[in-house]
Amino acid sequence: MKNFSSKIECIKKNHLIFNKEYLKVLDDMHFDSFESVWNYQAGKTIKRIKARSVIRFEIQISGLKRVFYLKRHNTQFAGLQRIKALFTSKPIFSEGKKEFDNICDFRKNGLGTVTPVIAGEKSVRFFWIQSFLITEDFSPFISLEYMLRDKPEFFTGEKSNDIKRNLINRIGIFARKMHEKGFNHRDFNATHILLYYKDKFDAPVLSLFDLQRVDRNFVSRFRWIIKSLAELNFTLPVGIFNKKDRIFLLLSYKGKKELNLWDRLQWLWIKRKTVKIKRHTEKMIDRKKEKTINR
Repeated sequence: MKNFSSKIECIKKNHLIFNKEYLKVLDDMHFDSFESVWNYQAGKTIKRIKARSVIRFEIQISGLKRVFYLKRHNTQFAGLQRIKALFTSKPIFSEGKKEFDNICDFRKNGLGTVTPVIAGEKSVRFFWIQSFLITEDFSPFISLEYMLRDKPEFFTGEKSNDIKRNLINRIGIFARKMHEKGFNHRDFNATHILLYYKDKFDAPVLSLFDLQRVDRNFVSRFRWIIKSLAELNFTLPVGIFNKKDRIFLLLSYKGKKELNLWDRLQWLWIKRKTVKIKRHTEKMIDRKKEKTINR
């Protein structure tokens, strides 16, 4: 199995960043410019919203089928960043190149995530920019969301408590390490947590994907634990995970066996934030339903 936390050796060329390991693959696909990737037409669209789209495509490499994802970020306003760049040496990071950079920094710090292939950006007008990112499929990892939705019996069968505790402990440790290294995912939920089990009763190997919104602002660092654990808490089904499991998540994050007074206050804060996330999510779902009905 590939190491999803190994360092990435990058090559920068004009407005592109390449993963050195994939130079031959990219050359075979004639992906040597922004336009060559942006205008790629093959593959299946798996997500399309106003801000971005994602396509899944397959290619044969040495007789083996390999799967990749191309995420295109549609034209976005980058005016403030562009103006700042005139007076500083800090480069402009579009969404595509920002995520590539975040992936590389996660791996530098031993945090598992997907494998980046290439990213690029292009100025459409002075204040507007387009970008893309290609990553390789994360098999044999599968998302926690998929496991909870399609294979709930995995967590409710024989030795279910041990299986859940192994999982929760790994997630808590991963979240703590991520925050200690200076990263806040901002979408830390079952959808974006990837799992690999060598054996059902072993603790899983964890990775995280969709890093475009990673926050590195230390000013709000004290709230990272609340937001992250509340987001995850909301996506853990009540029918599978009980109150003890959820408190154990906080204990694992803290590296403790019992909660002190401050920890208990944080737990109350996490519960309140979970309720707010639930209400917000329900409102968003209702709005989408109303738009569908009114069309």
